[in-house]
Amino acid sequence: MLVPSGPDYALADDLQSLLAFSHEVVTHEHRTRVRDLASSATIEWCDPNRALGQVQTAEDTDALQHASEWDMTGLARFHEYGLQFFLAGEPAFWYAPDDPLTPADVVCHTLVLEAGSRRVSYAMLLIEQEQISADELIETAEWYSIESLIEHLYQFIAGDFGTADDAGIGFPSAREYAALKAQYGGA
Repeated sequence: MLVPSGPDYALADDLQSLLAFSHEVVTHEHRTRVRDLASSATIEWCDPNRALGQVQTAEDTDALQHASEWDMTGLARFHEYGLQFFLAGEPAFWYAPDDPLTPADVVCHTLVLEAGSRRVSYAMLLIEQEQISADELIETAEWYSIESLIEHLYQFIAGDFGTADDAGIGFPSAREYAALKAQYGGA
């Protein structure tokens, strides 16, 4: 069932279709759960116990805000840390009944939804403001398969601005990021 894959193991090729099928079943379960409350909801990421979703209407946003098992996340959650940003559209929501949201989760959710220059900038602001350790954030990012992106963020924050060119990710320029930090009191 398992074959060597670098230092780890992976599922054998003939079982990959079973893995894809099981992921679709889990996604369907989360989609059904959220659409019972919010008909416009989509699932952007999930595992068997947790899901990241988005809605398209204000009515569905209101419904999920009043549902005890769904928490607002992504850019909409930044206000809790004193960072208020304009949202283009409705906020994202997180389903994980037994796990409270951490700043590391919020950073990852923001970047899973979109890793453009604007969101990367805001994520770096939250990382610096909340002093999220690289180890903690990279461990969280492994769930979402974005640990490489997080490593590049920390390199950028440390002043290695060449990482933006190497990563192929939507990083801001060093000057743009410095201006954003000054605007939000992080300079």
